[in-house]
Amino acid sequence: MTSISKGAYLPREDRYIVVGDVHGAIDELYQLLLQNGIKIDATSGLIDSSSLYTIILLGDFIDRGEPAKIQETIHFLYRNLLHLNQTKERLFLIMGNHEDRVYHYITQEPTAPLSLHLKEEQLKYYETSLLLAKDPVLKREFLMLYRHAYTWLKYAYSEEFSITMTHAPCPQAYLAQSGAEAHQRMIKCASRSQNPHYSLDELLPYLIEEAEDNGHYHLFGHLSQPNIRRYKNKICIDTAAIYGNRLSALILEGERFRFDAVPFLERQKAVTLRYNLLFDFGH
Repeated sequence: MTSISKGAYLPREDRYIVVGDVHGAIDELYQLLLQNGIKIDATSGLIDSSSLYTIILLGDFIDRGEPAKIQETIHFLYRNLLHLNQTKERLFLIMGNHEDRVYHYITQEPTAPLSLHLKEEQLKYYETSLLLAKDPVLKREFLMLYRHAYTWLKYAYSEEFSITMTHAPCPQAYLAQSGAEAHQRMIKCASRSQNPHYSLDELLPYLIEEAEDNGHYHLFGHLSQPNIRRYKNKICIDTAAIYGNRLSALILEGERFRFDAVPFLERQKAVTLRYNLLFDFGH
């Protein structure tokens, strides 16, 4: 498992499309890129390197989706990471907890048997690890994507405007910091499944307590929501594509940003989900 936070500052002169949790919703990813003018060759699956946008995925591009769609997602990202990043990075991946956990499963010592709990966890949440175990080529491609993933990225345009991007929300003290603890905090927050009787706002009070009315934003995914959730400078763009909802993105240029989304295209079976709203001040 990754132990040290890996981050980078993004070039200020580039335009960016930052995509929320894909989870194998590859058809929706294609559509989202296409409707923002990014050309994809139908034969090779390669993205036109002259595109106006640099692409960033906020993590969790695996698991949840059907096996064939997960496989297609990994192949697509692998080919384009090699293709787009030959002279300058034009495709960035942020580490999600699913990538991190699947890496743990596929790189553990084969002589160390899994406990019953870990086997159940693998089958329920991290099924991509089973797919990779059967396909050495796909496993090699995933490992390359994993090695190139960042824990955090920061777009610092000016003293008044910046966006720090991580997979999961985390307390400000860990944001864009180094070390194992900061890495874990930025890829996974308190578990909803282990705390079913608490609201997200109760589980993650720091998001509300630390939110500020300024131009220094924290953008994250991880917490599947029915729509983009925003409170002051905290923004969640995981809008639950694989659960039959939408795949959303933040489009960034200079000090301006906007949002875009595509609906679930029903080219695979949606996963069921019970929403636990973030920034839910209606009660």
